[in-house]
Amino acid sequence: MKEVRIYQMDAFTHIPFGGNPAGVVPDADGLTDEEMQQIAREMNVSETAFVCKSERPGADVRVRFFTPTEEIDLCGHATISTFVVLGLEERFGSKLPLTVVQETNVGLLPVMISRDGEGRIQAFMTQAAPAFASCDLNREDAAKLLGLAVDDIDPNLPIGLAYTGLWDLFVPIVGVEPFERMQPDLAAITTLNKSLGVASTHCYSLSTSTPQAHLHTRDFSPAVGIPEDPATGTANGALGAFLLHHGIFQPERENVRLLVEQGFEINRPSYLHVEVDGEPRSPRTVRVGGTAVPILQGTMRF
Repeated sequence: MKEVRIYQMDAFTHIPFGGNPAGVVPDADGLTDEEMQQIAREMNVSETAFVCKSERPGADVRVRFFTPTEEIDLCGHATISTFVVLGLEERFGSKLPLTVVQETNVGLLPVMISRDGEGRIQAFMTQAAPAFASCDLNREDAAKLLGLAVDDIDPNLPIGLAYTGLWDLFVPIVGVEPFERMQPDLAAITTLNKSLGVASTHCYSLSTSTPQAHLHTRDFSPAVGIPEDPATGTANGALGAFLLHHGIFQPERENVRLLVEQGFEINRPSYLHVEVDGEPRSPRTVRVGGTAVPILQGTMRF
């Protein structure tokens, strides 16, 4: 019989039952791929992260990410959850801040572990180098996918694809109110996402529910087994780069800092910090961060 220590964390929040749940197995050496997939299915959260030893020079740990149905290359909220757990366990020592390097399926990515102004452990992950692509999705088809009127799709903001570890499709929305009315056609979104090779359809608006936020988002990822994600680190990081790439935001001293709110429509309010370094219309480096809280801790035996 095997015994595996496991956490369930709520990421991008400091309040239990907010944010985005993720599983974390902090000592996953010795688990097979099949066992990791079985554990992720049993946890039944959007992603479960598995921390293993790394053989790559320059890496401190290897982290693998599984949805209940498949392995994926990278996950933002599970990364934040993982390194908050490792910070709480003082895996790399008690002195903070510190930067460690995770080996992922998209390469070596630095993560900074620190404390916020309230003394809570937080993590900021550097994502993969940004990339962009166009798509021929028009406003009419986007509205149909989301169960909205065409006037709800913002004509002044871009529809398109961006990548910072996973590809995502971005759809702009006029105001916050349409987010409540969305009736997404998940089957159609699954078909479209698979045809485009993207993980999610990520809806965004420059209008927000809270005054401190810069963006309001909602994310549908049925193609990877997640009907709706309450806090999406990779997609919001890619969104920040996407908007800088299109000139929607301008960097101050080569840096844009954004606070993104997500999950409000499904009662999982989340706040994600996004930092993008680069020149106007030329994003270079993307970091996403926040806090996470343990909601469950125990041992799985099988």
